[in-house]
Amino acid sequence: MPLVEIKWWAGRDDATKAKTIELVTKAVCDACGCPPEAVTVIIQDFDKAGWGKAGKPAA
Repeated sequence: MPLVEIKWWAGRDDATKAKTIELVTKAVCDACGCPPEAVTVIIQDFDKAGWGKAGKPAA
């Protein structure tokens, strides 16, 4: 059961998330030879203020 977690900044619409889930699922199935029913994709949206890099918030 492949599990893919995607963490990105908030702001993408539901259509973009749906397309991402579709394409990621297809890529995993192509690579692993598993059926789509075996793949789980989790998307987490984060505010830039809660995301830091190089010691500074991304906001």
